[in-house]
Amino acid sequence: MRNHIGRAAFFKQHPRACALAALDEATNQQKKITPGAIKIKKGQFTGKTAVIVGSGIGGLTTAYELLAQESGAQVIVLEAQNRTGGRCLSLRTGDTLTEDQDSELFGSQAGKTQVVRFKQPRGDSQPYLNAGPGRIPSSHKRLLGYLKRFAVAVEVYVMNSGSNLVQLEGGPFNSMPVTYRQLDHNTRGWLAQMVYEHAEQLLQDTIHCDASTLKTRVEQLQDLMISFGELVATGENKGQYEVTAGETGFENARARAGYARLPGVSTGVIAEALSFDDLLASEFYNSRFYQPVDFLWQPTLFQPVGGMDHVQRAFAQEIAALGGVIHLNSPVAHIDWDENKQQFRLSVSQMGSDTPIIYEADYCFCNAAIPFLKNILSDTLQGSNTGKGFSDDFKTALKTVYQAQFDPKSLGGTETDSGYIQRFLACTTKVGWQADRHLWQGSHLQTIVNQQIGDDVIEVVDSEIGVVPIFGGISWTDNDITQIWYPSNDYQDQKGILTGAYNFSETAYTWGKLPISERLHNAREDAKRFGKAFGEGLSDGVAIAWQNMPYIKGGWAQWQALGDSDVAVKQFNVLAQGSGILQANGALSDPNFFIIGDQISSLPGWQEGAIASALNALSRACRPDLEIPHLASLPDTRLMVEGV
Repeated sequence: MRNHIGRAAFFKQHPRACALAALDEATNQQKKITPGAIKIKKGQFTGKTAVIVGSGIGGLTTAYELLAQESGAQVIVLEAQNRTGGRCLSLRTGDTLTEDQDSELFGSQAGKTQVVRFKQPRGDSQPYLNAGPGRIPSSHKRLLGYLKRFAVAVEVYVMNSGSNLVQLEGGPFNSMPVTYRQLDHNTRGWLAQMVYEHAEQLLQDTIHCDASTLKTRVEQLQDLMISFGELVATGENKGQYEVTAGETGFENARARAGYARLPGVSTGVIAEALSFDDLLASEFYNSRFYQPVDFLWQPTLFQPVGGMDHVQRAFAQEIAALGGVIHLNSPVAHIDWDENKQQFRLSVSQMGSDTPIIYEADYCFCNAAIPFLKNILSDTLQGSNTGKGFSDDFKTALKTVYQAQFDPKSLGGTETDSGYIQRFLACTTKVGWQADRHLWQGSHLQTIVNQQIGDDVIEVVDSEIGVVPIFGGISWTDNDITQIWYPSNDYQDQKGILTGAYNFSETAYTWGKLPISERLHNAREDAKRFGKAFGEGLSDGVAIAWQNMPYIKGGWAQWQALGDSDVAVKQFNVLAQGSGILQANGALSDPNFFIIGDQISSLPGWQEGAIASALNALSRACRPDLEIPHLASLPDTRLMVEGV
């Protein structure tokens, strides 16, 4: 089942889709807008209590900043689970993982518990799987800034290497995996040759050179193509794409597309070029092949040393050191407004008791996914009665998000034959495996008897001749698993942890309904397409469907599920401002209820977005006279997270 479409087809179907949200200049010019994150004045919230619902990165950032900037507020974080971090989850040996039996937000029953059973050979580092966020783009300066401040060590995350593989079912390469470098550089070579041969015509038709500069520009374009496409630079075949190791008589390892036999003790043999016809017929470019050059995934990316959960652990430790309190196993069941005290009243369920614990707050920052508020917020706060609770436009925006989650058909959503329909919270699944690293990093050199010389030679096994080991990066396939992530750490270890599947939308929805054992079976079978021994060497698998995870129920927010883009933009901008409470005299108080998390940012699905949302909410609390900049168009997570 294909769970993606080509970029060209996507933009044809969705001409208004934007990878990054643009500022609505007309609206922003008419309002007083905050130019950036407002610094909290020391003691500004003295005597006030701020309760944060949920300890995802957005909630932790909110708590940390209130404390670190000495706001004077009493800071309380209420977390439903037995750990902080939300979707920031790293799994290690002995950890347990329990999904709900379904993706329903309310009333689900717990499913079968998985136990992580990764092995740790002597000398290996502790194995882990980043089941949630797994990489940090270098453009995410706020998150990287916090990690530097908290002394969290980071290392390079390899998004792509030339040795990564692309496997296309039923393609012109007999469904065999092909290296990234060969697909990339063969394509560049053939395109460069075409441009070289038609350089004069192309320049006349595009930049309209006059006669005095045309000859020079043609020569410059042809020189560019020789460099760009690795064309023959001299002689009678100048400008042709011929795979070669360089000048005749010299072995200078120039061939970008790789070798059939690697140069070393013996002379290398250049890999034969794939024909341009086969390259086009394969449609390899529709397999997320170019995702590594999209802005968010361009080098350099990072990961915390030892696991992504070091992000949330560092935040939690700082919060504790500064006097904040994080209550685990404290699911918020109800939020109401006490008119007499002019405070929020939060009821938290206690394990083993029908009597809830009550917390009172002057400010409430909600890091829970918006659809959960449908059953958590009181009718006083979000009901249809005008003159009470939140502002009317805030109530409307909430209800529209609820529609997108619980009744998407009413907003124009279409259900597929499998029962999948796009909802506000996205479906996404992952599978993790442990395996011996030689399966992708190559075997040790072996002593082999050479019959020709009658002596032992030290050589690689025949199956690995010409194969460059894979150190990090992602291999792509058009099958259900979509991709395989190779570890970007501890390359000398015996074993490594792979992300053996990471898929989205309808495929993830279907996988989420399967038993864990069946997901693992399917993931192994798809992995065998990269080599039977590779697939059979995978062990100790663990699977997670985020739409089934309690208190989370999705991978990220899909604002496009709200249907009409103008409606989605309007509701997003309303929710981003937070809301005050309507008073008896009809006036609206300064905003004191805020939705935070990557769900209400221009970077949905990214930790940087969660941080930005927290800083925006704090800015509104500090300066209620200034609004958060309005967006003219919303980010489409199919572009920004899935890499469509």
